[in-house]
Amino acid sequence: MEYDETVYACAVNRIFNYNCREARILTDMFPSPGGIFSLSRAELSRLIHRQDLIDALSDREQLRKAYEEVEWARAHGIHIIYIGDSCYPPRLKECPDAPVVLFFKGSGTGCLSPARAVAVVGTRKATSYGLRTCREIIRELSRLSPRPVIISGLAYGIDICAHLTALECGMETVAVLPTGMDSIYPRAHREYAIRITGGGGLVTDFPKGSAPQAVTFLRRNRIIAGLADAVLLIESASKGGGLITASLAQSYSREVMAVPGRLTDMYSAGCNALIARNAAAIIQSADAPAKIMGWDYPDRQSHKARLQKIFEDCGYIKRNILLALAAESVVGRDTLIEKAGGDPSEVLPAVTELELDGVIESDLYGNYSLKNL
Repeated sequence: MEYDETVYACAVNRIFNYNCREARILTDMFPSPGGIFSLSRAELSRLIHRQDLIDALSDREQLRKAYEEVEWARAHGIHIIYIGDSCYPPRLKECPDAPVVLFFKGSGTGCLSPARAVAVVGTRKATSYGLRTCREIIRELSRLSPRPVIISGLAYGIDICAHLTALECGMETVAVLPTGMDSIYPRAHREYAIRITGGGGLVTDFPKGSAPQAVTFLRRNRIIAGLADAVLLIESASKGGGLITASLAQSYSREVMAVPGRLTDMYSAGCNALIARNAAAIIQSADAPAKIMGWDYPDRQSHKARLQKIFEDCGYIKRNILLALAAESVVGRDTLIEKAGGDPSEVLPAVTELELDGVIESDLYGNYSLKNL
C-alpha cells in the first residue's frame, strides 16, 4: 500500500523518536520522506548504523500506525508540519536536534515563524513578585510593533501567567506541550489551551498517546528555546526546567535574559546564578528585554525617522552637531562648538534651533544630548 508523504513523515518521527540528529542525515538527503522508505536494508545500513532503526524503517507496521495517526490528526484539525515543509519554523530548523515533525493546532502556523518571538519560562511555584514582573514585561512587549509572539510551556506558575497575559494584551502565544495533542498537560489548563488555540496555538513533536514523563519535559524545552529569538527566565530555583531551557537557548545562540531577585529568595537563586556568571543579561526594568533585543517602540521609530529627515535637510553645522551627539551620549558646550566645525556665532544659533525643534536637549551644566533616544 502506498501512502501520502505526511504518513511517511509521521513514520520517520515515530521511528527516530528523540534521535533527531540521526534522522537529519536521512531527511537532509531526501526531499520527501517517502524516499526513505524506498531504500533497501543494505542501502539503509550504509547511511545509518543502528540495527533497531534499520529494522523499524523496514517494518510496514510502522506505516500503518503512522497512517492512523495522520487520520486522527486531520479529523481533529491538527496540522502536521514536516521539517522539509516551507512552513516549518526557520528558527527551529537551525537547531541540530530539531524534530522531524511538528503537530500544531491553532489560529494559523504563522505564529511559529513570526518576525519576533520571546520565550518566557520560570518556576511552577511562582511568587507574587515573579507573576507581577511577568505581567509587566509582557505588557511592555505588547507596545512593540510588530508584537513578539510569547512562547512557553503551559505549566503552572510563570508559564501560564505568560500565556494568559499575552492573550489579554492581544498578542499571539504558543504553548509547547510535553505530551501528544490528545493529552493536555496539566489537565487543569485544558480550558486555557483552548483559548490559546484561538490566539496562537499548541505545538508538540510527540505522537498521539505520548504521556508526560521526566524526559518529555526536557525534550519539550528544546522546542521552546528553538522557536524563540530570546529566552527570558523569571524566577527559578538553583535547579529546574527553566535553567535547562536557558542552557539550550545558549547552545542555539539565542539571547538569554533573567530577572534578578533577593539573595534570600529561593526561587531567584537560578536567575541570580546565571547573571553572576554572565550567562544571562540582567533585566532591571520592564522595557529592558526590548532594549536588549534592539526592538524599537513605534514612538521611538517615528522619532528616529524624524531625526533622519532633519539630518538630511539641514546644513553641515547642524549635521556635525547631530553626529557629535550620536557618537557620545553627552557633550559639553565647548566641545560641541569645536566638533561642529564652525564659528560660535554660527554654532550656537544652530544648537538653539535644534533644541526648539525638540531634537536635542541640555541640562543645567550646559551639557547637550540627543532627545528621546
